[in-house]
Amino acid sequence: MRITTKMMQNRSLNNLNTNKTLQEKLTTQLSTMKKITRPSDDPVIAIRSLKLNSTLNKIDQYYEKNSNDAQSWLELTESAIKTTNSILEDMSGYITQCAQGSLTAEDRAAILQNLANYQSEIYSTGNATSAGRNIFTGYRTDTPLTFLKDKTERYSITEQRDNSYIDTITHTVIGDMANINAGNFNTASYSAYTEYQVKNYDVARIRLAYNNLDIDTDNTQNANKIKLSYFTDVNTDAAHGTAKGASISTTSYSIFMNQDASGNMKITATAKDGTETDLTLTPGGATIPLGNNTKISMDAKGKITITETGNPPQTTTLQTKTETDAAGNKTYTFADRMETSLTITSFSKTASDDAYASVYGDANANNITYVAETGELLLGKNVQNKLAALSINNEIRISYDKSEWKTDDLDPVHYFYTERYTDTRDADDPLIYNEEKLTAPKGIGSNQTIRVNTTADEIYTHNMGRDVGEVKALLEEYDSLEKAYDTVNSLIQSGKYEGTDLDTLNKQLDALDKARALSKATLQERCEGLQTIFKGYTNQATLTRTDVGSRESRLKLIQNRLSAQQTNFQELVSDNEDADVTELAIQLKSVELTYEAALSSISYVMKTSLLNFI
Repeated sequence: MRITTKMMQNRSLNNLNTNKTLQEKLTTQLSTMKKITRPSDDPVIAIRSLKLNSTLNKIDQYYEKNSNDAQSWLELTESAIKTTNSILEDMSGYITQCAQGSLTAEDRAAILQNLANYQSEIYSTGNATSAGRNIFTGYRTDTPLTFLKDKTERYSITEQRDNSYIDTITHTVIGDMANINAGNFNTASYSAYTEYQVKNYDVARIRLAYNNLDIDTDNTQNANKIKLSYFTDVNTDAAHGTAKGASISTTSYSIFMNQDASGNMKITATAKDGTETDLTLTPGGATIPLGNNTKISMDAKGKITITETGNPPQTTTLQTKTETDAAGNKTYTFADRMETSLTITSFSKTASDDAYASVYGDANANNITYVAETGELLLGKNVQNKLAALSINNEIRISYDKSEWKTDDLDPVHYFYTERYTDTRDADDPLIYNEEKLTAPKGIGSNQTIRVNTTADEIYTHNMGRDVGEVKALLEEYDSLEKAYDTVNSLIQSGKYEGTDLDTLNKQLDALDKARALSKATLQERCEGLQTIFKGYTNQATLTRTDVGSRESRLKLIQNRLSAQQTNFQELVSDNEDADVTELAIQLKSVELTYEAALSSISYVMKTSLLNFI
């Protein structure tokens, strides 16, 4: 093969270009400090780089953003709980002072003022935020814990309780004695007061989360405004002889229910004395008497209703489901719980003596009275005994509407099943909030979350404010009786009155003396009980704060692990992508020397032509 001079020149130029390309590549790597500038430079490095950087970006998000956000949230939560704990301890101190009994009028006024301030402040602390998000409201970070201003909006609320919420309070009957003065002591309304009219009522109650519910001034319109009921289990796998079915227990009967051969509901009711009564229910059929105090029926939708007029009167409902096959055969299935409703017998706007008297004594043992001013359901003895006999696992449910809200009222959507009727929604399409505890987990690592929020019901309870409100009311009552006693005593000491007027004043003084003694004893007793209760609030706050601290400790461990992972993946990314500067400098120098030598040799070849060989 003949090699010409031109061929030698072309091959030399090609080699020179290849050397220059390598030099340019090494220069680029040295300037960018990277092995590749485009995927085609090295596909293996490029693919590995994508995977490593994707993982590193996730770790950066978790470590530098999510975990810091979680840490800030937890620190703010702990700070708010610490403030709450301090407020609770101060409130407990004032309540302890009230329990001592040796308070001057100035002391009582100071305690009243401080308790009022703390009552507002404790819930305001629960409105703490982090970057505009409310800390204690679960997923609803855009909704504060309390109402920030007065508002009118209808909320339908269902409180789900148990019989541990039933307690007994003492009400002192004082009438209007606290308003006796020189101008009215001898009028018909006040002159009849004697110490024999002053007495205490010990009354059982369920204190609701809110007072001043939506009730009518006309009691006849309040029949369905508040619903009180309790739930008991249904044995859906019961047997009576050879028959299988469901069984329930009422006040007077044990009732077995099953399906007869014709597909009707067969009832076997066994009285307390063992007497059995058999009957058949048909959907939509007539109400059937069962003894003197009980009636039973079944509506067209399969709901069985048992009405009892005993002590106390109550109505029990059990839902059944009827399925009919192609041949017309019916099959009944039973709900696993039945609901028993109790009737609210009277409604009172104020905490009057008549309201508490309405459930006191044997004659009123079946009564239930709602007091709007205090938000209490007062229970007659029979009602109390019925509810107290329930298991702690039996749910007591109270449903009601409330439309008038005050600043610092706790928003019910954070605590209870709530239907909210806003101006922008149809009356039959409310916003619905469920009663389940809401917890918002924070993603802080791959496939790992940590709960950063503390929900309101873990620390801020309705009872905190309600208990303080009761102490304030008792202090105000006692203070007003003290002032009335001083007024009447000063009238007697003035020497201006004699005869019938003086006798009236002396009787009123005795009545006021007894009233203030009973009121003081009630205040002391209530405050002594609240010392333990507030200790429980403080302990709960401390426990919640400890839980937050444990989550902070866990978060620190996770942050340490994420930091180590971040460092590890940064090294892997660097090893995969970053060029070795020393090696590049050596290679580049070598290529430059080779290039210069090539230029020298190629210059000789380029000067040579065919003429040089002639």
